Amino acid sequence: MRVVIIPGMGCSPVARTNWYKWFATEASTRSRVTECILRDFPDPNRCRENIWIPFLRDEIKLDEDTIVVGHSSGAACAMRLLEDPSIPKLRGVILVAAAYTDLGDEGERLSGYFNRPWKWDQMKDGADKISCFHGFDDHLIPVQEARHISEQMKGRNYEYIEMKGMSHFFEPWDEILEVLDGML
Repeated sequence: MRVVIIPGMGCSPVARTNWYKWFATEASTRSRVTECILRDFPDPNRCRENIWIPFLRDEIKLDEDTIVVGHSSGAACAMRLLEDPSIPKLRGVILVAAAYTDLGDEGERLSGYFNRPWKWDQMKDGADKISCFHGFDDHLIPVQEARHISEQMKGRNYEYIEMKGMSHFFEPWDEILEVLDGML
């Protein structure tokens, strides 16, 4: 099983940002994880969909034994992966601090993820299991964004975990490892 971390906007170098290195190290200790990919992405400050999706599809090579973990803008990317017919059905997707709108932010708008409607039904079928973490007190992405996503995604393979005191998830938290273990 492979785990791929998709970082947020501006998170470069990835290994020195937020909780990514901690999570990659912890994920790599799981016996079923054969590889945890923690790489710098091209175009890290703009996170454009037309660069990131081909990078994930053609260079990282996602498959049915892949768990994708997307944070912030990386969560928007992961959501678009879920609805993309050129991507095989994934083992799991963990969304962290996800948004479904560009929040009026020019940089997010230019990324391309928010310029068309979401295909919620296709997204539900894009992975065996999908989990979403959001901070009740997130100062960058209002909790209403994740609640809306959860309302659209609710079903047999989706879970929503809202947490207090986590803000935009800049620090490690153990619950993400529990969710990962459940997907393995």
